[in-house]
Amino acid sequence: MNKKAFTLIELLAVIVILGILATIAVPTIVGVINNSKESTLDEQKNVIENAASNWGTDNFRKLPSTSCYLSIDFLRKEGYLESDKDVIDPTTDEEMKGCVKVEYESENNQYKYTYTDTCGTQCGID
Repeated sequence: MNKKAFTLIELLAVIVILGILATIAVPTIVGVINNSKESTLDEQKNVIENAASNWGTDNFRKLPSTSCYLSIDFLRKEGYLESDKDVIDPTTDEEMKGCVKVEYESENNQYKYTYTDTCGTQCGID
């Protein structure tokens, strides 16, 4: 008897092994992708916060002793963020529309810049 083909049991065994490998690999790969998106989002927020800090350094006379907000659009218009690039949230693939909250910390005698999804009173903008 010449054996020139795989038997049904051999094919099923290969499919089961591939299924087990996929069950192990897919969640790991998805986790790595999600972690990289979160890391990219954190870096994106840092860039926005740094742009706001640069604006605050250049315009410190406009900053109040209470909290205020700088929008991404404002930072883009002022030239602190690249105007031709959209600021994309990598977790949703949508443009970010948040603001940077600027708070004065009297104990450190300095301003703190924190990205937030909501906007409030804009900082001393003419």
